[in-house]
Amino acid sequence: MTPPPSAWKHRASRLLFEPIVHFFVIGAFLFVAHRLIVGDTRVIVVTPGVRAEVERRFRDSHQRPPSPSELDGELRGWERDEALYREALRDHLDRNDATIRKFLADSVRGREALGIPRRQPTEAELQGWFATHRNLYETPRRYDYGAVAFVKTDRGASAEREQYQRALQAGADPRTLGRPIVGGDLTADELAERVGADLATRIASLPVGQWQRFENENDLLLVRVNAVEGGLPSGDGLHKRLLADWSYAEHKDATDQAVQAIVDRYRFEERK
Repeated sequence: MTPPPSAWKHRASRLLFEPIVHFFVIGAFLFVAHRLIVGDTRVIVVTPGVRAEVERRFRDSHQRPPSPSELDGELRGWERDEALYREALRDHLDRNDATIRKFLADSVRGREALGIPRRQPTEAELQGWFATHRNLYETPRRYDYGAVAFVKTDRGASAEREQYQRALQAGADPRTLGRPIVGGDLTADELAERVGADLATRIASLPVGQWQRFENENDLLLVRVNAVEGGLPSGDGLHKRLLADWSYAEHKDATDQAVQAIVDRYRFEERK
C-alpha cells in the first residue's frame, strides 16, 4: 500500500535534520563551488603564454626557432609532463617522497636567491672581512735556503770563506766549488729548530738571491735565500679573492634571511 503524501512529507522533514544528510549536502556544495572557482584540475589549458614559453625553450636549446611540427611535438611533450605532474600532486607524491620534498625546498631557496640583488662592498666592509678571515688567505711562509759552512777551528776558515764568496760573486756555480751545500724548504718554526732562533730570524730577513755572511757557535757561514713562498697573495690577487668571498657570504646570508622569513610564516606543532 502506497503511503499517503503526508507520510512522505513527514519522512522528508525528518531526513533534513539528519547530520549525515547535512554532511553530504555541504560536501556537494563545496565540490561544486571548487569546480566553479578553480575549474577541473584534469582540464589542462594550453595558453598562448605556454606556447611562447615552450618555443623559447626550444630556441635556447637549439639556437633556432622550431618548425611547426617540432613545436607541436614540444607542446605534446609539455602536455604529457603537465598531466603527470598534476597526477603526482593528486597522489601527494610531493609530500611522501623525500627526494621531491628536498628538490622543491631547494627550488624555493633558489628562487629567493635569484631575487636578491648583489651589491658592491665598501672598502671598510672588505677590510672588516679580511680582519676576521685573515687565516683564509695567509699561509705560513716557507724559506728555500742554502748554506755553506766553514768550521771555525780550521786555521784557514776565514780565508776560505772569503775566497768562496769572491768566486760566487764572479758567477761561479756553488755546486762546482767543492763544498757541500745544506738547506731546505722550511717554515720559520722549522728553520728555528734546525739553525736556532737567532739565525732563523736573520735568514727570514734576507733578500732573495744574495749570499750573506753569518756565523754561529761552531761555523762561519755563507747563506742564501733562493725563494720565499706563502704569506698573503699580491695586492690585486688578494683584493679579488676578498671581493668574491665577501660577495658570496653576503648573498648567502641575505638568502638565509629570506628563507627564514618564509619558514616563520608557519607554525610547528609536535604531537605524540
